[in-house]
Amino acid sequence: VTSPITPYSESTSKFKEPTKLELNNYPEKDVYWIYHRASTGFSSIQSIRSAAYKRADEFAKQKGKSFIVLGEQISNPPYIAGNFQRIEIIFVVADKLAPAQSKSNTQQENLPTTKSKIDRLRELQEMLNEKLITQEDYAIEKKKILNE
Repeated sequence: VTSPITPYSESTSKFKEPTKLELNNYPEKDVYWIYHRASTGFSSIQSIRSAAYKRADEFAKQKGKSFIVLGEQISNPPYIAGNFQRIEIIFVVADKLAPAQSKSNTQQENLPTTKSKIDRLRELQEMLNEKLITQEDYAIEKKKILNE
């Protein structure tokens, strides 16, 4: 199940809590919302994410630009009784490098992440458990998160 790509200002979150966004200086007119939900419990969250990102990328390319994710939210297991994998992405359509609109690299590094380290580690563990990533990939990504 996919939704149309909608201007963020006209969208309504499909989650209990709205998706948290990174701090940014992009004009509201360039910010969009996309939602994907699996039709069964057998799809991986990564396949749902890939489909959503592909749509966002195609949307941006039609405008001669690229997309930058400002926020993302995924559903949590168990994926049963209609609670299928789903993802909501808030993204901006912008030039590949938009220094006038975004903060400097140094400032961006100091911005709070949209998800806590614990949430990201749990998500990583979930991906390992679902065999979406290898033990080696898990160890590498875990180290990156812990060293932030």
